[in-house]
Amino acid sequence: MVEFLAKIMLDASLITSMLILAYLSRKMGNALKIRPYYVILFVAAMVIAAASGIDAGMRAVTIMASPLISLVTLVMRVCAGVAALCVCLRYWSWLFSEFFGR
Repeated sequence: MVEFLAKIMLDASLITSMLILAYLSRKMGNALKIRPYYVILFVAAMVIAAASGIDAGMRAVTIMASPLISLVTLVMRVCAGVAALCVCLRYWSWLFSEFFGR
């Protein structure tokens, strides 16, 4: 039960972070005339929400989650995270040169 609640809280924090970054990236992209890659962040947030919903649904139907379903939702979360990281690096890579010096 504790693991399930921790997973829900982690998913909620990831979704919130991705939505905030999508909003900021949209503003940055409009200013710099970058293609709208920020839409991928919205899709990634939806994928994580779907994975969380699948986990919650399986938890409601059975006591134990199926190992296959758990693996599928884990892969969904990993793919969403990798996609979000790539998009964020596209928009925010300039921060590294500012932080670490030129």
